[in-house]
Amino acid sequence: MSTDPSKRPFYSVIPLLFSQTIGAFNDNAMKAILPVMAAVQFGKSSMDDVNVQVSVLLILPFVIFAPLAGWVSDRFPKKKVVSVTLLAQLFGLGLLSYGLVSESLPISLIGFFLLSTQSAFLSPAKKGVLKELIGSNRLAMAVGWTEMLAMVGILGGAFVGAISFDALVVEYGGWNAALLLALGTMALALLSWLAFLPTPSTEAPKAQPFKIGVIWSHFGDMRDLMKDRKLRGPALGDAWFWSVGGFFYLVIVKLSGEVIEGDVGLGTLYGYWFLLLGLGIMAGSLFVAYLNRGKIELGLTALGGLIMPISLFVLFLSNPLDKVFDGGCLSLGFSGALFFVPLNGYLQDQAEEDRRGRVLAATNLFTQLSGIVFIFFHAFLSSYVGLTAKQELLVILVPSVLIGAITLRALPGGISRTFRHLLGK
Repeated sequence: MSTDPSKRPFYSVIPLLFSQTIGAFNDNAMKAILPVMAAVQFGKSSMDDVNVQVSVLLILPFVIFAPLAGWVSDRFPKKKVVSVTLLAQLFGLGLLSYGLVSESLPISLIGFFLLSTQSAFLSPAKKGVLKELIGSNRLAMAVGWTEMLAMVGILGGAFVGAISFDALVVEYGGWNAALLLALGTMALALLSWLAFLPTPSTEAPKAQPFKIGVIWSHFGDMRDLMKDRKLRGPALGDAWFWSVGGFFYLVIVKLSGEVIEGDVGLGTLYGYWFLLLGLGIMAGSLFVAYLNRGKIELGLTALGGLIMPISLFVLFLSNPLDKVFDGGCLSLGFSGALFFVPLNGYLQDQAEEDRRGRVLAATNLFTQLSGIVFIFFHAFLSSYVGLTAKQELLVILVPSVLIGAITLRALPGGISRTFRHLLGK
């Protein structure tokens, strides 16, 4: 196979696409299982608290290890970094499973933290290696597929994990049902590592050697990112998308508890909603990949920023058990993909070769810090203010409208340009 990225066939990225999807699936399957297991073992009142704890543990490694993860991605061949991190899933899942065998939620949460740490090192490497595999001309299309499948993994993992737990819990009980599913994700983790091995090798760029200051260079990297005018806007958009997505995840799980009576059936309902979001994101990402053939069309971001608050308003007005609510979930997923995927492709394309890993890690850091703020914002609204899930949707609608307006102003003519591109004019 050619060593020139522009001459490699597009299918050379398929092992990466498959493996990163399985990794996202595993993380989010366990993220969905642990709160509903807590509801069964300790009562429904514990579900929201455990959900907040799991959400923070999923994000925290991206904050702690962001600079080191970026340096590792820049210093070593990205294929090797991806391969090692995929294999490392087994350690986190192994400790999580031991906690379930021991019926110790704290040990399982530590295992989940290790699983999230693996993801923190995987993220900049998997994003940075795309351009090295297939070059710039097809990068936008590859990013579209990458983000679509990552979202399929995220929301598919939440869906499958939640409904599978509900299917097993009556017969096996909470701890054993969660254990069986954790062992299944370990098998998938091994498969994802084996599937990635055929990926073409990549060279390590001439990055700076390790210095102890790398470990705590968090805010320096983020400051450099915010000073770069061409990368600042996409980084801010990335942070908004993932933060509001994490907030919506917490709200939708809470909403299922308000709708369903009893402790069984919660996972099936919010798993179904996540499936609809995933289908919407899949359709939106495919649309972006089709329209972005040969170029990155940021006008789609403006269109997505306009539709997202409309979708949230529909969700607020509709009955959670009606088809209109289902349509709102689909619309939110579709518009979210329109907003996010072009921004992500632009970031990966514009970052310089020898600092792409650090740029992507700094973006992750900024995104995760924002995500933590939104998690605690949800906890404040839910626990201290006492808002219902629907009322929280109304609260997040206000900044969504503002972000949509700012995006339209930052990308003048973006929507009309997108439609002209779609019509081939």
